[in-house]
Amino acid sequence: MNISDVYVFNKIATTLSFTKAARQIGCSRFASSKKISRLEQNLGVILINRSIRSVSLTEYGRTFLQHTSEVNTMIKQAADVVRNADLKPTGTVAFNIPSSLGATLMPALITRFQTLWPDVKFSMRFEDHMVDLIAEGYDLAIRVSHKLMDSNLISRRLGSTHKVLATSCGYVKRFGVPTNLQDLKNHRCLGFDRAVNGGTIWQFRGLETRIDIPCNFSFAANNAQALILAACLDNGIIYLPEVYISNELAQQRLEPILPDAYVPESYGIFAVYPHRNAAAKVKVLVNFIERELSSLRINDRGAPLTGSIGHHGQCANLN
Repeated sequence: MNISDVYVFNKIATTLSFTKAARQIGCSRFASSKKISRLEQNLGVILINRSIRSVSLTEYGRTFLQHTSEVNTMIKQAADVVRNADLKPTGTVAFNIPSSLGATLMPALITRFQTLWPDVKFSMRFEDHMVDLIAEGYDLAIRVSHKLMDSNLISRRLGSTHKVLATSCGYVKRFGVPTNLQDLKNHRCLGFDRAVNGGTIWQFRGLETRIDIPCNFSFAANNAQALILAACLDNGIIYLPEVYISNELAQQRLEPILPDAYVPESYGIFAVYPHRNAAAKVKVLVNFIERELSSLRINDRGAPLTGSIGHHGQCANLN
């Protein structure tokens, strides 16, 4: 049984006019008559007596109306709920964001965001690999990428960043600073565990050509935040988008190295979502994140570790 057929029946039963009901619903008289015929066929009974001059309910029609009279009210209430949800941010946002950027941005952002929109809740996953938004049921993802892959998803560029080499002053005191990019082969590099045979390639842009540096990682992980904390604990050199380590740079737990040895490549920070007509909760969140990206440095995610992570202040002769 089609619920729209029941809805049309209720309109005709209360107005006792196919013409008036069709006008209220916004369809033709023929279409409404066809729906009633389909409903009667499904039920196996006649609900409405119709002639050229009059419309009346059969006994079956009156009984059916009695038991379905709340359908119109329920449909109207459901429509009002959906319309209001699109006007007022409410509900839960299923949200995916890279781990390090999420740890930097989201705790303080959620607090400020929910002060403005307390009816919005979050179901968040911090992951450093690509996810299928539609298959996994996400409303929104933040991606940091040189170029987004072609897809049917909707994307909006929120800002830019670039990859940087960085390490701690403590590491420099223990192992020195690389003299050039090729010297990275002789240092403790920290990278993602996508490496093959214990090593991977770090790619840099030179003035005229691309520079590929094969690195043997002393420590690899599938989580950017773990790599950042390892670097802060003097364990090696990282090569990540600057926005991932904006906090550590601001707190001087990490310092850039070899800034003149390569040309920084720009990476976009994108909001990605499944539908062009996104819900209000997604629209206001995307706008809010875009504004927050300009003030990432005020959020000190490393504060609980200050007893273990030192070396604040400028490193001498770092480059």
